[in-house]
Amino acid sequence: YSFLQNEHLPKWLNLAFGYGAEGLLSANQENPIISNLVVPRQRQFYLSLDVDFSRIETKSNFLKTFFDIINVIKVPFPTVEFTDRNGLKLHPVYF
Repeated sequence: YSFLQNEHLPKWLNLAFGYGAEGLLSANQENPIISNLVVPRQRQFYLSLDVDFSRIETKSNFLKTFFDIINVIKVPFPTVEFTDRNGLKLHPVYF
């Protein structure tokens, strides 16, 4: 809703973009060999949906406080992951 401002979309539903990395074991470009295991470096980008609980309209002060507290929790949704090694990958449920 934050991007499209479409009245058919709920105000509490948003698009989430994130990034991550694997294999960052040293400051050098090449990771050290640890027990004959080479861990390649890999960037990861994620695209998913996100729930903003603070945008759920309610008249209850208890629910408003509750929604503000649980708003720090990422609700698992289907997620698309992109990496330069594996390309696109769909996760049915991802945190």
